[in-house]
Amino acid sequence: MYRYISSFTQNHLIMDSIKVFIKDFKEVPKLATSKLNLEHINQLKDIQQLSEQWQFNPSMTVIKREFEFPTFKESFAFMSSVSDLSEKMEHYPKWYNKGNKVIVEITTPSVGLTIKDILLAYTMDNISNDILNEDIQFICQQSKLTSQSTTLLNWWNRNYSRFEEETSSQLQRNVNQI
Repeated sequence: MYRYISSFTQNHLIMDSIKVFIKDFKEVPKLATSKLNLEHINQLKDIQQLSEQWQFNPSMTVIKREFEFPTFKESFAFMSSVSDLSEKMEHYPKWYNKGNKVIVEITTPSVGLTIKDILLAYTMDNISNDILNEDIQFICQQSKLTSQSTTLLNWWNRNYSRFEEETSSQLQRNVNQI
């Protein structure tokens, strides 16, 4: 039983150190930019359900992903949508676009990976999914999530609550088995 409670306590402590509720992307520049350790990164990946396509470099200072869209039009709409929110965040990706592909690298210069990088990756995942499910007519058309950024942030915030509930339920099941 001690093992289950100890694991729960450790996960809860990690959760408390990485839980960041955000109401507006304009709040992001004010966030602390402390480097995330491996446990923090792995927990955030689980909590925010980041795509498995994100790759971390060995020193865990850069996160990278390739996005592929049906046409150049969608890839450009993706970049336009991300640019708008990235500007509000004052946190910018390094990216390369060739045709229907966009290769992205995210880091916080002079620090490594921070909560800002995970938030930007989360934002890109959601915008990419939205672009793939929209009928993009124009090259500069943006994802509806760009104009509904509060929806995106509500999902981000809700993921913390969902994860805490799942963790508590798992602990209760483990204790009941003992």
